[in-house]
Amino acid sequence: MNRDLASVKLDGVTKLFGAVRALHRINLEVKSGEVVAIMGGNGAGKSTLLSILSLTMRPTRGKVLFDGKEVRFGDPAARSVVGLLSHQPLVYPDMTGRENLILFAGLYGLDGRRELEAVRERLGLGGFLDDRPTRVLSRGQLQRVALARALISAPSLLLLDEPAAGLDSSAIAHIEAVLGDHGKAGGIAVLVTHEPDLAARVADRAVMIKNGQIVLDRPAPDSAAGWREIYVEAVEGGGP
Repeated sequence: MNRDLASVKLDGVTKLFGAVRALHRINLEVKSGEVVAIMGGNGAGKSTLLSILSLTMRPTRGKVLFDGKEVRFGDPAARSVVGLLSHQPLVYPDMTGRENLILFAGLYGLDGRRELEAVRERLGLGGFLDDRPTRVLSRGQLQRVALARALISAPSLLLLDEPAAGLDSSAIAHIEAVLGDHGKAGGIAVLVTHEPDLAARVADRAVMIKNGQIVLDRPAPDSAAGWREIYVEAVEGGGP
């Protein structure tokens, strides 16, 4: 698997949970250098879409393609180029941040120490990385460790689900910097957010989802007010 992805695509993706349709015929392509922000109401299918892009959930129908080639649920080579920050931190609570990051680096066949120092500097990780288990960290500290875990393998595809929820301005600034650097370096980033201010600062493309369908896909507005306007029009207005 080429670590420098040129494109990621969902082709006709539908996801059913029993009789409940979470996604319906999603067609979405994101290319190198793009930062895409996804918005929608509760239950619209945003997190499901990210789970399918990360290959941690199997679509009921449709395909996921990396550089035009179909990849499947759980594919280890494809998963190695994906970094996912989900609602859960996905770290071991009785291990320190350092121990967690070294462990996850090892899962990618990396020594981890050089990568750990790179993400430590990039995210402004302080002494809390070394001196106590992650279960006693603050929300902001834990989110930084979780983001470091997502970045430890230098992924080409970065997926963030509500990354700014509950964070202070300093932590949010680190997330914005990571997204900006990722896009400039030619990576692909997709984030789900309900924060129009964050979307206005980091995204160059806006996608709105309603009832499991994409109802808007356009260049991103450059202001929070612009994001609110298209959200009201696409999600709170008519349509599917």
